[in-house]
Amino acid sequence: MNTFEFQLHFQLPGSETDPEAWLDALFEAGCDDALIGVAAQGYLSLDFSRDAAAAWNALQTAVEDVKKAIPEARLVSAGPDLLNLSELAELLSERLVKVTRQAMRKYAKGEVKKVTTRFPSPRVSGGTPLWHADDVLGWMTENHKIRQQAADRAAALRALTSATRTLNSTKEYQQSRTTDPDLVQKAERILAA
Repeated sequence: MNTFEFQLHFQLPGSETDPEAWLDALFEAGCDDALIGVAAQGYLSLDFSRDAAAAWNALQTAVEDVKKAIPEARLVSAGPDLLNLSELAELLSERLVKVTRQAMRKYAKGEVKKVTTRFPSPRVSGGTPLWHADDVLGWMTENHKIRQQAADRAAALRALTSATRTLNSTKEYQQSRTTDPDLVQKAERILAA
């Protein structure tokens, strides 16, 4: 059994957009292992620390518990997934190995010579590039940046970040298919080329 720490972000139903109205129901539905954020009207964020046999089980039971308390809530996103270099450094430092933002920047720019593979490309480019956390964890492992003593924790964290990425990607894909199925087919042909 592992403890998985992750975030779930939900949009509340239009009938009751005050997040504080749902706190007791969430606790009673099994979300007593989550810190609940109620900062934005109409939205709810939960930081879970859930024990489960596998990352996917932790995510699945957490979503089910939230939906039990708030049936019309809509999952917006799960994390950790897309992170900037500072967030990646923080995630790694908290859970696996001490690494600075400057070191992450050097890795990303290819300024470190003792690596066997190139740092993953950002998934979102622009002013603040974002990387999938599971890509970076894989790179850190392949390039021996994570100590052997932390290998099991690294594997569990990579399983979690892979699961949140898959959940987010699947949600986005389902939304795009309902928006314009023709565009999805065209995109799939481009990607297959």
